[in-house]
Amino acid sequence: MKKKFLTAVVCIAVVVVFAAGGAVAWLTAETKSVTNTFTVGKVAIELNETMNTDTGTDGVNDAWTAQLIPGKEYAKDPVVTVKAESEDCWLFVKFEEINAPKNFLDYTSALDANGWTKLTGVAGVDNVWYREVKKTDDVKSWHLLKDDKVTVNAENVTNKNMPTAENAPALKYTAYAVQRAGFDNAADAWAKL
Repeated sequence: MKKKFLTAVVCIAVVVVFAAGGAVAWLTAETKSVTNTFTVGKVAIELNETMNTDTGTDGVNDAWTAQLIPGKEYAKDPVVTVKAESEDCWLFVKFEEINAPKNFLDYTSALDANGWTKLTGVAGVDNVWYREVKKTDDVKSWHLLKDDKVTVNAENVTNKNMPTAENAPALKYTAYAVQRAGFDNAADAWAKL
């Protein structure tokens, strides 16, 4: 009988606990959500010359060419542009003088003025110029040759010292850009290219 009585008491206690548990309210709280949205940024540049045309209709301008005629002046206007939608960036221009063009041509690079700085202290880098360009800058295009012209040197270009087609002098420009964020100096940005 004691056992039945004890079992009945335990069953009543369990029922009371479940009944009380159903009436218990828990303290709770909830916050408003915080959403972190990351927008897309980009760095966009162009390097163009107005004299170049697309004769092959392949969407790529033909290489600029001109004959070495003593005293002849040619319009040549390479222009580098950071597009308006571009983020702050380091802008680089590599200027290569192929087959000693100074022996045959008179021209002045515009890279040694107008806010351009020569990249120094980087192994294997020669004649690379840079500038910092901000999204808010008003000016975002730069001509790379002073006065947009090249003149064939009348004294140095003769039948006797004319270069061969394989050794023709050339001026070659290549532009690069790297985001400004995350790079304290141009050398570090250049290393990422």
